[in-house]
Amino acid sequence: MGLGLALAAGACTASSEEVRPPADQLFFPTGLAASPDESLLFVMSANSELRYDSGTVQVIDLATVDETIDAWLTSGERPTGCERDLTLPGILDCDEARFFIAGAGVRTGNFGANLAVQDLGGGNLRLVVPVRGDPSVTWIDWSAADRKLSCSSDSGFQLCDDAHRLTRMRGDDSLPQVVSEPFGVYVDSTAEVAMVTHLTSGTVTLVDLPPDGPPVLADVIGGLFASDPTTGARGATAVAGRTPGGLMYVTSRTENRVQTFAVSRPGGADALPLLLAGDYFFLSRVGTNAGQSSDTRGIAFGAGGDRAYMMNREPPSLALVDTSDDGLGFPRNEVTGATDLCREASGLAVADVGDGERAYVSCFQDGEVYVIDPRGGVEVEDIATIGRGPFSVVASPTRRRLYVSNFFENTVAVVDLTPGAPTQNRVVLRIGLPEDQ
Repeated sequence: MGLGLALAAGACTASSEEVRPPADQLFFPTGLAASPDESLLFVMSANSELRYDSGTVQVIDLATVDETIDAWLTSGERPTGCERDLTLPGILDCDEARFFIAGAGVRTGNFGANLAVQDLGGGNLRLVVPVRGDPSVTWIDWSAADRKLSCSSDSGFQLCDDAHRLTRMRGDDSLPQVVSEPFGVYVDSTAEVAMVTHLTSGTVTLVDLPPDGPPVLADVIGGLFASDPTTGARGATAVAGRTPGGLMYVTSRTENRVQTFAVSRPGGADALPLLLAGDYFFLSRVGTNAGQSSDTRGIAFGAGGDRAYMMNREPPSLALVDTSDDGLGFPRNEVTGATDLCREASGLAVADVGDGERAYVSCFQDGEVYVIDPRGGVEVEDIATIGRGPFSVVASPTRRRLYVSNFFENTVAVVDLTPGAPTQNRVVLRIGLPEDQ
């Protein structure tokens, strides 16, 4: 609707149906998360231009994705709703509804950026979603039997209710509200907790995730990181766990310190967990001068937790950190190397699809994914053209695919990772028709 028409219609109020988001479309997709068995991909649509009254989380069936790709690559088959990409003919663009599990999605608050998955057993899952627009930490259950998400007692395209939006510490109205700008999230299914970072403050929040009960905002620690001396800004950004049930690592957007945390339940297994701040270290070998590095937006660990990958925006680089045991029961936490990256790196995934471990970094500004080989030195092995505004990246080692949300074109790009294939490290499918086509 043009601005003049919108003003002329100012006396009219849109109905709830008119502003309800579509159940079969992506709009400003951000966070991605795969199920533990790599059969499902959960996609957050952030509703970043506030066209609708809420964001959404949709569920993609990855078996259907593979079937479509296999038919396209072997015989050039184009199913109904799919077309050859206009600029890169080797890519198939398909309407996203083809891959959504019908009736499985839910509606959430606006400006969700990330999501993570808790394994409840038996194929049942729980999503933990930091929502910046509320603000809240929203939780959503996946039923393996019903093959759908649920965050309300309502039927149909549910809007997550207040019980599924965690906004008060320990659910107590006398305690503080959740800190603003919840951003990054990591779920530890073994420890039954999640940690959430807050983008505009040096704060982290711990969420208790009992498998047989509702989650609770259990603990919070603020003032972790120094403020930027020029702007006064501070913030906690990325979070990841070294091993299930082990230490969690948190980074900042305003300094080069990496803080570790452990989780304790001093009152027993059924008591609320508490955060214990542990050792910290600096990314001192990243940047021209010691201590120059800042704005670390991503962390991922290699298999076994002996190596961490840390994605920086200032300077644009990917650092390797030796996190192996030092013989005394502590991780070494020593930077062993780094390589240059694109500007505005936004997402990081690490996987071994059969040819050794690789890191995959999405480049929001440049529309690319960098493929980085850590073996024998840290080198950029390949650069893949992805789309407009690539944000989150999720790797599927068993399917040999990489999934990338394209924020500005409302798609999820699927990259073939098969070693030695003609299409290795190239987009073969876009889930969603790019907006400019």
